[in-house]
Amino acid sequence: MSLDVLPRRAAPRLGHRPALSTFVLGLAGLVLLAAAEEVVSRSGLVSTQYLPPASVILARLGELLTNAPFLTDLGATAGSALLGLVIAVPVGLVVGLVLGLVPAAHTATRIVVDLLRPVPAVAIVPLLVLVTGTGRESVVITIVSATVWPVLLNTIHGVRDVDGVALQTARLYGARLPRRLAEIVLPSAAPVIAAGVRVSIGLALVIAVAAELLIGTDTGVGAYLLAATQGGSHTDYAFAAVCAAGLLGLVVNWAARALERRFLPWSEGEPR
Repeated sequence: MSLDVLPRRAAPRLGHRPALSTFVLGLAGLVLLAAAEEVVSRSGLVSTQYLPPASVILARLGELLTNAPFLTDLGATAGSALLGLVIAVPVGLVVGLVLGLVPAAHTATRIVVDLLRPVPAVAIVPLLVLVTGTGRESVVITIVSATVWPVLLNTIHGVRDVDGVALQTARLYGARLPRRLAEIVLPSAAPVIAAGVRVSIGLALVIAVAAELLIGTDTGVGAYLLAATQGGSHTDYAFAAVCAAGLLGLVVNWAARALERRFLPWSEGEPR
């Protein structure tokens, strides 16, 4: 008997927009937001010292993207986020598979998971500084402690939602656990797990910058923001640095979605 039980690809949803249309609408929204910010800043309602015009921020962004020291800071933040994900994703996946497949393990750890999950990752920063100092290690540990949860929880839910009839049938026909995992569990749960990974990717950059700000590292976007906002004289560069980090997150998210479309064509994820 074949164990090929991959879910069928979802039919196109009503109201689904082509990728180009979605991009155009998103770009239009971004332009409108920038125009509104420009008007508010130029009107004098808020001092340009604290809210620079969008045109100025855009000019500073162009400067930063051609500035080698800032690109080094951006690379340091991206490197920390990547290292944290390299640790968090496999841990979340393996532990999630165990808790999803073994009901007793899931029940035994449910209170612990519910207790630790709401704790903000940045709340452990002071403790990490005492233990590991103000180096990059503290930033990476903070990222891991935040990004492991979306992968872990989505893996648990994805595995527990796998068709029980398919698993039971495979077991009756003598399929061992590795084969059931490879041909039934992982393909069925993959879209849910992928969604968790995408959430963790975006979260990793946010936590990396926040941790750098709190820890006071020597490099990274957080360190750049801390230096730029001291005295309130370079807020335009601070806003530009935030936009640069946002652009990096946008590119990474697009790449993750492209990989998901390529390797999980049966996914019923969000309309793209």
